[in-house]
Amino acid sequence: MKNVLPLRSQRLTFRRLTEADIEPMHSYQSREDYAVHAWRGPRDMDDVIGMVKDHMGERRWAEDGDQFRFAVSPHDSDELAGEIVLTLADAEASQVEIGWALHPDHTGKGYAAEAAYAAVDAAFQKLGAHRVFARLDSLNVASAKVCERIGMRHEATLRESHFQLGEWRDELIYGVLVSEREFD
Repeated sequence: MKNVLPLRSQRLTFRRLTEADIEPMHSYQSREDYAVHAWRGPRDMDDVIGMVKDHMGERRWAEDGDQFRFAVSPHDSDELAGEIVLTLADAEASQVEIGWALHPDHTGKGYAAEAAYAAVDAAFQKLGAHRVFARLDSLNVASAKVCERIGMRHEATLRESHFQLGEWRDELIYGVLVSEREFD
């Protein structure tokens, strides 16, 4: 078992999910405008409850598909501002996929970039990642800007790689290597 926590950035604290996060998470995970960029349809309450309960305790980090999902809150608050997901995409090659979502009440504050930057550094320093990458729907302009802001480069555009919400959509791949990061 590996652990990323404790983890803090300048304004944010990463923490384990709790049952108190179910309602606020459902409030954005169930939205159509959120799901457009989330590789799936809106999540119902049972899906959110199961996901939160699954990620409340210790998590394994050894095999492809193992995953950490953390709540992100402003310092001195337990309010759910959003979530960060780190997935061990390829254990042998030390490849980690990152994903994030923000509660709509917390967008426009720079939280996504701040949280993603801290999570990428944690993936390198605490989880031994060689490469961290993000896969985005090409319509997700805000997340593409986050990737660029935190030093990830656009590596590929996969044309019509997925069929979502009734149409073929392109996928963008962004990535960064541990050798491209400077640590304190």
